[in-house]
Amino acid sequence: MTKATTLLSLAVLAAFAASPVRAQKTDKAPPRPALLAGADTNDAQSYYEFGSAAFAHDPAAAADAFYWAMRLNPISADAYYARRCALLLSDKFVFQRYMDDDRKMLKSAEVKHADSLYLRALTINPFVNRKFEFTMFEKYWSNVADEVAQQNDMSYAEIQAYISQQIAQGPPELRARDAYGQGNFRDALRYYAEAIKSSREKAPLRVERGRIFYQTNQPDSALAELTAALTEMKKKDAKDIVYLYESKALLDESIGLVYQRLGNVSAAKEAFGQALQEDLSYFPAHMQLSYLALAAGDTTTGLSEMDLAAQLGTDDASVHFVYGFTLAAAKKNADAEAQLRKAIELDPVFAQPHVVLGQVLEAEAKPALAATEYRTFLALASRQDPRRAEATARLTALASGATL
Repeated sequence: MTKATTLLSLAVLAAFAASPVRAQKTDKAPPRPALLAGADTNDAQSYYEFGSAAFAHDPAAAADAFYWAMRLNPISADAYYARRCALLLSDKFVFQRYMDDDRKMLKSAEVKHADSLYLRALTINPFVNRKFEFTMFEKYWSNVADEVAQQNDMSYAEIQAYISQQIAQGPPELRARDAYGQGNFRDALRYYAEAIKSSREKAPLRVERGRIFYQTNQPDSALAELTAALTEMKKKDAKDIVYLYESKALLDESIGLVYQRLGNVSAAKEAFGQALQEDLSYFPAHMQLSYLALAAGDTTTGLSEMDLAAQLGTDDASVHFVYGFTLAAAKKNADAEAQLRKAIELDPVFAQPHVVLGQVLEAEAKPALAATEYRTFLALASRQDPRRAEATARLTALASGATL
């Protein structure tokens, strides 16, 4: 936010500078937050809603809740994004400097960890709805107002009123972020267009504008902005990119998804391939290429691309699960079992691999092991999981000696 920062934010940095940087927040499992009575403790959405309600007043508790939403549903971009926001907001010193684009803080362990969560969210869904931006925006300026008021024996309300006035009259990028956070996409698009005209760093602004166009179902305009952003990013040296999620590979994936919405499969395939040329380790592009191949009925290529994704995304439970599910559908049971067991090893509370593994084990004539997986699934799955009836039916059938 450096270019959009007022003198007030600079004044508050002096107060924060004496605070120690805390140790890195890793994703070691925190205790599960106590949900409301009657809530489903196996339901990722229950934890996500708990975290959303706690976000503004208790971001640390929100971060814990979002962690469990991630674990219970590791395919949820929203949960990864939300945990990133809550972790940043839970440390005032880190948060303020992060929002000010402080170069030293951007390279810190805390921020790299938070940004890795954001990157994962974007690789799942490059157009994830960043619903917590406005709360973070408000909290940043509230912290500024509070510190300046204390240092200068001034009224907090007076400082807040001044800040609100400065935002309303401030640079277009600042107004664009404020408008986006409030869900006012039309004004956000207009202000980002103004900001692009005067900014030397146009690519990040074009990316933001492109994402809004996509979210508002204007894919042609999204494609134009994202393509222009990519052209500008290619002119920059890699060392100039300070955020983990400012990735040309990610932008190529985003463009590929826009082409898919436009029905241009060949251009989408080319964009996903370009993502791999930018970064050979970018496994989400292999997943996208796999989906395209499977949709076209090319199972061989689909499985080959998914195998490459699994080799690269070795610690991603969702990738191994999707690969295992696809192998099971292709009747490659031994390979499917290996991938599903890997998914379970990486995320033992993720319910879905267990029910698919149960089916695979039944197909391999291992009824006792299959029954164990179905029971485990039922113990881990949410009450509303649509596959509960199927798992229950298979358990009943196995108890009576029936097989698939």
